[in-house]
Amino acid sequence: MRVTHRPHCVVIGAGIVGSSCAWHLVRKGARVTLVDSEHPGQGVSSGNAGCICKSSVFPFSHPGAIRKVPGWLLNPHGPMRISWSHFLPSLPWLYLFWRAGNANRVEEIISAQVTLMNSVIDDYDDILAETGGEAWRKSHGMILLYDTQKDFARDAWKYESRERLGIPWQKLSQDELAALEPGIHLGEGVAVFEPEWQHLVDPGAATRWIADAAFKRGASWLHDRVRTVSANATGVSLVTESGRSLQADQLVIAAGVWSNEMIGQLGYKVPLISKRGYHTMIGKPSLEIHHPIMSATRHVLLTPMRAGLRVSGTAEFAGLDTKPDYRRAKSLMQNARYYAPDLGGEEITEWMGQRPMLPDSLPVLGPLPGQQNVLCAFGHGHYGLTQGPTTGRIISKLVFGEDPGIDLSPFSISRFCKQPEASSQ
Repeated sequence: MRVTHRPHCVVIGAGIVGSSCAWHLVRKGARVTLVDSEHPGQGVSSGNAGCICKSSVFPFSHPGAIRKVPGWLLNPHGPMRISWSHFLPSLPWLYLFWRAGNANRVEEIISAQVTLMNSVIDDYDDILAETGGEAWRKSHGMILLYDTQKDFARDAWKYESRERLGIPWQKLSQDELAALEPGIHLGEGVAVFEPEWQHLVDPGAATRWIADAAFKRGASWLHDRVRTVSANATGVSLVTESGRSLQADQLVIAAGVWSNEMIGQLGYKVPLISKRGYHTMIGKPSLEIHHPIMSATRHVLLTPMRAGLRVSGTAEFAGLDTKPDYRRAKSLMQNARYYAPDLGGEEITEWMGQRPMLPDSLPVLGPLPGQQNVLCAFGHGHYGLTQGPTTGRIISKLVFGEDPGIDLSPFSISRFCKQPEASSQ
């Protein structure tokens, strides 16, 4: 049913997803309160690789992927890491990860991801044009590196899918790679160019830009942490850490890895874990890089940014309160120097952030079953930056009773849990 009044919406989470939700909602006429314990763009949105990767439609689980788990345990410096202390708590998630790697399920996930990715560039065009923020984005494509022909052959199924789905890509000769990136050396490996990739030169600042644009349109900002939530047929109620009470018509949960704390109070829980990523930022790099460059073999990504060169990647399964292991960031530099031996520089900093990861690589989007005024917008994993504006547009349409434009059933929370018998009414 189309909404004709101005609903009051509370959005929990001021990352790129929550800030995009706030902007789209206020543009459509909603009264919006954006709430977070951190300022907009300070969390994972500030330290990610900055890439808008429309062509990244493949789930992390696929046939054979689960066999890599022993290596994740045994190699503390590998691209994926599970600490022994976190292995047992991760087993239920790993079981679901294995289930998601079934060949038929992988095809379903790819199809769902394609529907979401199809509009990400258009949605960035919209939000950056409307806010005057186009300078934050570059459209240079991405170069993907494989150390060997054998590594490339292992991904043959992905390139077959790209051909079938019409996703453009081009294998580069050594001369073509050298022309694009003279400082990169690949030897006998394989380089692929993906033209649809874009990147933000400062993802944290771009997120703040979008949030500020929402505030200029009338959205309210509350720098606080939500502690309790409840909902019934007429609205939602929240209480913050400072003791402030909020009432609203709609609640949007875009709280990343902390989203289970919110939906848990409404009778739901999903297999959402922290898949921690690291980066090393080189403020004054010794090497000029023109495109995002990613290694499919070594799982490291180099992104040229306004403040220097960001070397990011790795995945680490650990508890939310586990201290960062900055050896992970240092290993990124070692892997990057495989392709750029002279890589170095000055003003080097390290960072760790917590990606909200679900076992099937799809986010949770849409209302809680039986609770239409609580909308989920979390679990985007590696693709929160890519899918943030698209998620914001979809959520705003749902709030106003409009067709979201795609089938949201693959993203429903119902794939993990059903409506609780005793919901918060």
